Amino acid sequence: MMTKLTNFFTIHRNLGIKVMTFAQKNSISSTKDHFQIFRAIYTWTNVVLLSIFFASLVLICFPFVYFFDRERHSLHWIAITWALTIGKMNPWWTFEIRGKENLATIGEPVVYVSNHQSQADILAIFMLSTRFRWLAKASLFKIPLFGWALSAVGYVPVVRTSKSSAEKSIKLSSMHLKRGTPMLFFPEGTRSKTGDLGEFKSGAFRLAKMLNVSIIPITISGCSDLLPKGSLCPKYSKVIIHVHDKIEPANLTATELMEKAKLTISSKL
Repeated sequence: MMTKLTNFFTIHRNLGIKVMTFAQKNSISSTKDHFQIFRAIYTWTNVVLLSIFFASLVLICFPFVYFFDRERHSLHWIAITWALTIGKMNPWWTFEIRGKENLATIGEPVVYVSNHQSQADILAIFMLSTRFRWLAKASLFKIPLFGWALSAVGYVPVVRTSKSSAEKSIKLSSMHLKRGTPMLFFPEGTRSKTGDLGEFKSGAFRLAKMLNVSIIPITISGCSDLLPKGSLCPKYSKVIIHVHDKIEPANLTATELMEKAKLTISSKL
């Protein structure tokens, strides 16, 4: 009889422990879900409010800046401050820059080319705190306030399926380079779904060869975790931005420049 009672209490005690464990796991999972929701709301509230503020600042300053700063570098520095502020306001993101000494000096025209993992890639590039103009999809320029600010700074829109738009973007990019302002391209043309490096388009490399300017490859790793493609929920992530040595265009064709840049970028992924 005592043995049966002992077994009975043992079974119920073990069952109770399992129920408690299951409840604790559910509680932890629920807490994680709530924190993810909080993190998403906090992050996007910051991004939206800061974007409105800094875009408005760009537009307010534009009429005054244009007369003494035709290349609008001061407006670009407002955009850099936007990115740095977003980075500071989000404690679950960290950014590490390697090879910053390889960046172009003031007045030196170069073509930056980078891999493209996430919507947050341009945020990572701005963390470099250096001069550049970048080629961006034209739909971004249609966003009220934000898109107007992109145009005011002098960033270059492109409709990737339009040959005439591509030709116009190359002309605008060439104009910036001839004035000593570097251009930034994402030669994959679209974000990678897997994080692996996709096929490169040749436009940036043909431009560098035509103007005889150096290519500086940049590898971004970690942005695909920071803001995964198709997701609006930011995650904890450490982003590493690796600035590589220059690739000189002399004695290389545009295709060879492209292949060498792609190999260099992939070496740090």
